[in-house]
Order: sequence, then C-alpha cells, then structure tokens
Amino acid sequence: MDTISNENLSNLVTYAETYAILTHKRPDGDAISSSLALFWYLIDIGKKSSNIDVIIPEFMEDFSFIWGVEHLKKHPTKDTYDLIIVVDCANSTLLEGLNILQRSKKVICFDHHEESSINSIYQKIDTSSPSCTCLIYEAFPCKNKDFLNCIATGLISDTGNFTLNTSQRGKNILAELACAGVDINYITEKLSSKNDRTMELVQLVKSRGHIVSTHEEEIFCSYLLQNDLLPAEKNLNAVNHKAIIAEIQKLVSYSSLILLIENDCGELKGSLRASNPALDLNEICSRLVAKGKCTKGGGHSYSSGCTIPVTSYKNINTVFVWIVLEIANYLSQK
Repeated sequence: MDTISNENLSNLVTYAETYAILTHKRPDGDAISSSLALFWYLIDIGKKSSNIDVIIPEFMEDFSFIWGVEHLKKHPTKDTYDLIIVVDCANSTLLEGLNILQRSKKVICFDHHEESSINSIYQKIDTSSPSCTCLIYEAFPCKNKDFLNCIATGLISDTGNFTLNTSQRGKNILAELACAGVDINYITEKLSSKNDRTMELVQLVKSRGHIVSTHEEEIFCSYLLQNDLLPAEKNLNAVNHKAIIAEIQKLVSYSSLILLIENDCGELKGSLRASNPALDLNEICSRLVAKGKCTKGGGHSYSSGCTIPVTSYKNINTVFVWIVLEIANYLSQK
C-alpha cells in the first residue's frame, strides 16, 4: 500500500477502461455522493457508462435526489475490472461487496476515517477532511456540473450542514462550489427534509431517552428495537439514523449522544456523537472493540459508530453502561 500524488493518481484512473466503485454498507449521503462524483468524473474524461459499475445495492429514499442514482447497480456486471475504487470506507468489515475486490489487481481507497484495513495498492486517506467528497474534489479537477453537485451534497451531508467538523477547508470548498453554480440552498433543503416516518422515530427516540452526567459531560442515551420498526426497516437500510440524530440535536440539550438501534440479527448498531473536543469517540469505540464489547467500531473523534453482537449483552442498559463508563474513564485521564 502506497500513497500517490494527485497527478499519478489521475493517470492511473485515466488509463483504466473498466471500473467498479464500492462503498460501505448502509450508505449515507457522503458515500453515495462520493461514488457518483467519481462516476461523473469518469464520464467527463470520456469513459463509457457501461464500463462503470457503481455498486450500491440499497440506499435510503432520502438520497434519491442525488445526481446519477439511476446509474447505481445492485450487482457487478463484469468478472474482472481494470480498477476498483473504494470510497468513504477503509475498513473491510464495513465494505459492501468485499468479495468484489478480488476482481482487480488494482484497488484505490478514498476515505477520511481513522481505521484502514482494506488491502489496496494506493490510498488517499485524510482524517482531517470534512467529507470523502472533499478528497475526490481535491484529487480530480473537474467542472462537470453533476460532479460538483455530488461533491457539495457529500460535504453538506457529512458535516450536518456544517454543525460537525466545521473546518475552514470545507467552507472554502463549499464557497468554490457555489461560485461554480452549485445551488447550495437546494441541496441543503433536500438533505434537511424529513419524511413523516423519520419524525415518528425521532419522537420515539426522544420520549424514551435519558441523560447521564459524568465529568461535566451530559450524555443523551436512547434506542430503537426491532419491534419499533416497520418490516421494510428491520434490516436498518431504510432507517436514516443520521437524520434522527440531527433532529434530536435540535430538541435535546446535551454534549454527547449514544443511539442504539437493534438490527434484524439481534446486534445493536451504536451511533455516538460529541461536541466536546476533549472527547475522542473513535478512541472510545476502539477501546470497546479491544475489550471485546464490540465486534467493530470507529470513525471520527466527534462522530463514531460501533456494533455490539447479540452474544455480548443481556439487556440494552448494560451497553449504555459500558459506553458511558468508557467515556468517563477517558475523560478522567485527561
């Protein structure tokens, strides 16, 4: 695995003819936008759409407005590819279609998360980047309007309209995109709109939530179980947990959040958020994995996720205790 200059990266991408683009399971706005931004870049440099497989089997209806979703494919169409590009995911346990990596000798990975376990020849990983689309924007000069729209969508989506990771770097890129004619207000409105079902789940999460205080940290804890979900939601692909969290942020005053959602395998999918710069949620999740509480976990210092297997816990309250205690221990060491 090597790093590579933008010039050499561009050459590597240009000389290929067949491509597969992959991202993580339960893709969010940044994952879908990053995938489609690369699709539009390849189209812009003259590649045939029939030679580009953007493989995202399922995604939430909330993201159906993103430019190019009609080109998404559920399955690969080729036995081999000249190049496979993985976006917004450097953790093999989170990748959708891990077996597809074997269909090419050349794999590039773009990501802005901490952990890296995908076997790729080249990686462009920058944990300081506010979104994966920002990395793609900086790597590939392109004026295609659909490409630029996708870049903006990923950036706005992954920063929660700049309520998370509000770096000057991201603000500068958004300003450049606006000057290039991207309708920022339209994208923000589309990402901010919540359907009635999401709002029902928001109210349920809010009603059963409770605040735990530790080391001056106010931690909001809540959950959703399988019997709270509709049949189409039980695998969680149709549950917009980021939208739920964004709405909870408006309704509840807290400095940290833990949201646990049970999937159809009995696992708990944990989403953690923090506004305290002294708290590193990626480290919290890594410690829980090391202690055997979680099978996988990580992300950013301010936003991370974890998976708790059904064999690890007796009831959901024990999981809240594990995470809160880990947060307390981390802060006590500061």
